[in-house]
Amino acid sequence: MTLETLFVAALPSLCVSLVMMFFNAKQKKREEELKEQAAARKKESLLSLEMQMATAKMSYAVAMAMKRGHANGEVEDAITAYEEARKKYLAFLNEQAADHLN
Repeated sequence: MTLETLFVAALPSLCVSLVMMFFNAKQKKREEELKEQAAARKKESLLSLEMQMATAKMSYAVAMAMKRGHANGEVEDAITAYEEARKKYLAFLNEQAADHLN
């Protein structure tokens, strides 16, 4: 067996190996991007839920204040919860926008 014959015999497997190496690298990068997107969706869902809970707390506090005829600490607590949830949500949106622009 000559060196040329050996090279010709190994060439197809070498080509396939190189193609698979590039394909696997591309797939790995895609999987990492998908994991990042899933983590962002999860965080957005949790922040959205927190925002909804703060809004519900605010609605309940206002309803109770109207029922009693005066506002007590519930309204202030609800306002604080809403402002904190809104601040977190806006920070998340700004972070996502910055990531998207880069």
